[in-house]
Amino acid sequence: MIRTLCRSLCGAGIFAMAVVVMAGSLAQSSQAADKTPPVPFEKFYASERGDGKYLRFNAFSGEIPGKRIKALLRSGQVVGDRILLSEDVAVYFPDGYIVQSQTRFGKYMPRPGLIAGAVAKSDHLVKNPRYGLVAKFDQILGAECARTEYANGFAALRIKTDGVMSLVMETAGLYDPLVKEDTTTYTVTSAVQPVFIGNQGLLPDLMKMCGRG
Repeated sequence: MIRTLCRSLCGAGIFAMAVVVMAGSLAQSSQAADKTPPVPFEKFYASERGDGKYLRFNAFSGEIPGKRIKALLRSGQVVGDRILLSEDVAVYFPDGYIVQSQTRFGKYMPRPGLIAGAVAKSDHLVKNPRYGLVAKFDQILGAECARTEYANGFAALRIKTDGVMSLVMETAGLYDPLVKEDTTTYTVTSAVQPVFIGNQGLLPDLMKMCGRG
């Protein structure tokens, strides 16, 4: 009987120790996730919403509030590993954790209720209230460290001190012919790991210019 009791106590002790170790490991993982940098523009949008909650790189996709999901996007043959947030920022999480964000800033946008394909005249457009964020790129994305001509426009790389790098593609505005104005559209792709930026034919050269190659 004593031997059986000892076995039970020893087993319980080992189990308890395992629980403590697992809890510690999960806590460390949680703390590590807390220290990962925020997705660009998320702090601004959190302030705009007034809830103070923003997404970070390497955060679990299951933590994204359902009310912020505007649409499920397709990534190759897969649907659901990329979503469009209500602020028109697409986040990519191939293994369940956020590794990339992409957003676009054009000076003009379709009026509420219209999709891009339905825009046929300037009256269908309004000024994009978020276009002003372009002037805050240095603050939000970090200083520009490389620039080159690319595909009838320009490509620039910005790297922030927290490790987030952003590839900014500058192209002519989609609606320039309608508004009879020369504008610039900025497409911003951000990630912590260069492999998730995409455009590997361009990025290595830009990184060398930034002293990161």
